[in-house]
Amino acid sequence: MNCKIVNQNQDISFLQPVVKEDTEKIVVSIDNSLIPDDCHHIDFCPEFLTSGVDENGYAIVPRGTKEGGTMLCKFTDKEDCEYISDSNYMPIFGFKTSNKTLFAVVTGMTFEYKIVIGVKNQQYYVFPRFFVSKKTKYEPISVTYYKLSVGSDYNDMAAFYRELKHPVPLKERVKNNPELLYGTQSLELRIRMAWKPVPSPVQCQTPENEPEVIVGCTCERAKEILKRLKEKNVEKVEVCLVGVEIKGHDGRWPQLLPIEETIGGEAGMKDLCQYGQSLGYQMVVHTNSTEMYQISSDWDENDLIVTEDGGYSKDEIFWGGGQPFHICPQKTVAYTERNLTELQKAGFRGLHYIDVFSNFPPRNCYSEDHPMTAKQSAEVICSIAERTRELFGGFASEGGFDYLSDGLDYVLYTSYNLYGEQHPICDETIPFWQLVFHGSILYNPSTETVNFGVKDEKSHLKYIEYGGRPLGYFNSKYVTDNSEDEEGGCGNWMGQEDLLCETDEQLEKAVSALSDMYEEYQKLWKLQFETMVRHEKRSEGIYQTTYSDGTVVTVDYNQNTYTVK
Repeated sequence: MNCKIVNQNQDISFLQPVVKEDTEKIVVSIDNSLIPDDCHHIDFCPEFLTSGVDENGYAIVPRGTKEGGTMLCKFTDKEDCEYISDSNYMPIFGFKTSNKTLFAVVTGMTFEYKIVIGVKNQQYYVFPRFFVSKKTKYEPISVTYYKLSVGSDYNDMAAFYRELKHPVPLKERVKNNPELLYGTQSLELRIRMAWKPVPSPVQCQTPENEPEVIVGCTCERAKEILKRLKEKNVEKVEVCLVGVEIKGHDGRWPQLLPIEETIGGEAGMKDLCQYGQSLGYQMVVHTNSTEMYQISSDWDENDLIVTEDGGYSKDEIFWGGGQPFHICPQKTVAYTERNLTELQKAGFRGLHYIDVFSNFPPRNCYSEDHPMTAKQSAEVICSIAERTRELFGGFASEGGFDYLSDGLDYVLYTSYNLYGEQHPICDETIPFWQLVFHGSILYNPSTETVNFGVKDEKSHLKYIEYGGRPLGYFNSKYVTDNSEDEEGGCGNWMGQEDLLCETDEQLEKAVSALSDMYEEYQKLWKLQFETMVRHEKRSEGIYQTTYSDGTVVTVDYNQNTYTVK
């Protein structure tokens, strides 16, 4: 096997890696000292990961959270095409043919590669492409290819990876954690209180040009939501308040205080917290430890992530505060500790939510004052997750990147585009992440399953098929419509359907939907203590999910029904 090296000028050379093979695995590695300084990327292209058309063959390819979950790519007769992942929320991929099954785990430079899968002249290939340079070759590149028994499928691959990861089961963790037990049994409800226009018309905001705050729900109105839920016999809800910070959601991070006055200020927020807790609800707040805005009183460009070319790392989307810049994980620790401590003193407790962290791979920082590799960034983020648990009883974040899996209690959505249009190489999306982590991490399956109670039945059934925890979200749709093609725009990624509370009629409709979601979950929540051991397509439109206690859930998209046996 040769590894192809492409340098910054696109010149190509080859390097012989170290290959160690035994009866169980093949380990392929390159010492970082051998990687040329002018390297742009290295392709690990083992000849044993190629296949012709094979009716029993396929590859499984995880993607970044925003790309739509794990692809199952069958080795059927397809037109030539190639897919390159944006990132990888699990450092693995799988390869199955009629006469072998290999399961690959990237163990060195796990944050510096993308998966390439393609077909050319009916020959399939899959390999990791490592993007390394003089500044990023901080450890050897290494991939372990495990030899699973012939005929092993993606369920067997997931079981194998689960054994490697050894996630601690929820049924064990809840024994000494009442907040996590409550989360397991409850409906998750997010209420977006206030925000500024997104995409922001003002990239660099000052107090003089800052856009007006839009109020979606005051603290008093939120109390009415909770009151009506209780009247509907919805007994357990974890309520996450979004956009209580100064100038609303993503208003001036990392600045938290003062609490936004237009929703009721600090007094109103504390009163809402106490009221929710008096009803038996678990109350938490949404915070952000990744982004810094120029309008923030905390603004300090010396705290930002420096990119390899000497600029500052920043988001493509202009959120409420304008252009967001990324804070170096080293530097965000102090801001996070300050904000979390303030919210703990205000009385909040539960699965506290920190945005973004688990939704993207950790970044390298090239600052001369606070340099960090992506691996070091991941370690700091994991320490923040642990600190959050200490303060509140639990930690939640946005996506499912599994470097954080030991610290995650709840994932807002494990993917974005779960059943939308897929790349031509993809035949199905499969719940591979769920097969590994169900029974150890709570989650909502996708952005499409947010507010499934007011969406079409497909959203509801996908939530059932993927074994989710129900998520309701007031004012989930807050981005300017049709803005995805504008500079700094993104579109409403959680859908056009929403829970609203401006009028009593809207509120009654929302509460009724939430009540139905909760009532259904009370029949299903104990499955959160079980491992998802098998998922399979039984026939067109019919999928079956099997759990470790023997429960079988069958979803029929043709008839819009499901059964639990």
